[in-house]
Amino acid sequence: MDDMAWEHIYHEELQGFVDENGVSNIEEFFKNKLERWRDVEVNIAISGSSGAGKSSFINTIRELRDFDEKAAKVGVTECSQEPTPYDHPDNPKIKFWDLPGMGTPNFPVDTYCDQVQIDKYHAFLIFTDTRFRENDLKLAEKISSIDKKFFFIRTKIDENVRAEKRSKPPGSFNEESMLKEIRADCSKNLGHLKSNTEDIFLISNHHPAKWEFDRLRKAILDVLPRYQRESLTLSLGVLKSLSTEMLKRKVEVLKGRIWMVASASAAAAMVPIPGLSVAVDIGLMIKEITFYRTQLGLPEEGSAEFANLQVNTQEKVRRICLTTAAQVTGFVAAYAAEASVEEFARFIPLLGLAIAGGMSFATTYYALRHCLKKVEEAALSVLDEAAHKSADDLDID
Repeated sequence: MDDMAWEHIYHEELQGFVDENGVSNIEEFFKNKLERWRDVEVNIAISGSSGAGKSSFINTIRELRDFDEKAAKVGVTECSQEPTPYDHPDNPKIKFWDLPGMGTPNFPVDTYCDQVQIDKYHAFLIFTDTRFRENDLKLAEKISSIDKKFFFIRTKIDENVRAEKRSKPPGSFNEESMLKEIRADCSKNLGHLKSNTEDIFLISNHHPAKWEFDRLRKAILDVLPRYQRESLTLSLGVLKSLSTEMLKRKVEVLKGRIWMVASASAAAAMVPIPGLSVAVDIGLMIKEITFYRTQLGLPEEGSAEFANLQVNTQEKVRRICLTTAAQVTGFVAAYAAEASVEEFARFIPLLGLAIAGGMSFATTYYALRHCLKKVEEAALSVLDEAAHKSADDLDID
């Protein structure tokens, strides 16, 4: 979603704020909107048979190891006796709910939906490591009846690959053929519930960079309401998942914030740029640039992760390490001359001439747009290195 789309989304709210409060405190409006993603609730339901990998998935998507303190308990027996929420470690408003099995004595089919409060979840993931059970299909039908989205996930593909390789003569194993067979079997098992085999996801919780874990993550995001999608996008990581697609999605959300940061900066206009008749909110810009670096997974200079990067990648990361007022001021000054007020005239009806019509707005907007591009380029280099190292370490025999 680009910044033009975000303009339309916030236009009514902004107009209401201005009508009630005037423009004197408009920077607070934008600062609050920039932080709103942290307060949006996201509830993802996880269901399926015991030992199917539900807990491992909950840990993997939250980038936790199975033995970490906040990890979901992993075991072959049914661990969840009631709906159990697992918060995202960086955003407690995002919860992955491990649901008890449908059709058990404590959760009979007839009352299951009421007991687990089925209406409160934004999406449902139904897991199996073999074949989907009758109660899985009943749950899917219930979810479908209330117009909620569900996905079928076939887990432990890594184990299937190992077993199939060992059962074949050397050089005769065909992974693509095996995956096609598993998908077709799942589709047949699901009957009318999934006519499109691409709606079935084949994953390994232990190898999220391989098979269809990334495709599943994208599918979940795509079915969420707008604000929930933004919140989950900004909460999920990129380095451990090695997901270029996830990185690109983050960049699009970050682009959609730039006009709000520029508006808040122009409204505050606190620090003049040396040699230019322009003032910007340097503190706000430092905070946003740091947010870019964190979101896109750039390591801090001096960290072990930074030391392990190639020299060229280190230099890309170092060039965009803007943490002081002097560094940011120098960066902004380099782009201020290229900023054009006319380019941002479309914001004037929304923000007013005093804010959108001045060089402060244009300079902040233009500088942040270039900064984000450079952070993205550095992040793609870091991600590419991590992906190559992961491919070297991946061993599925």
